[in-house]
Amino acid sequence: MWECGDCGMPESSTRKLDQVCLHCGLLLCRECRHTIVDTAFGGPLVSPQRSASHCRACRWEHHAAAVPLGGGTGG
Repeated sequence: MWECGDCGMPESSTRKLDQVCLHCGLLLCRECRHTIVDTAFGGPLVSPQRSASHCRACRWEHHAAAVPLGGGTGG
């Protein structure tokens, strides 16, 4: 059974594990992932198409000043 890398909750019909952290590869549920624009994708436009999912630890380690686009607690 698959589990979220942040909260440890197993995947279920209501908790989908459908993203991985860009930096460390942890499998993430929608409640835990932090979706932010990542400069790794380059370009001047700020848009959801230039965003990536991050676990809590990598969000703070690599993008402490970034504003989340949605998902995760943002904190």
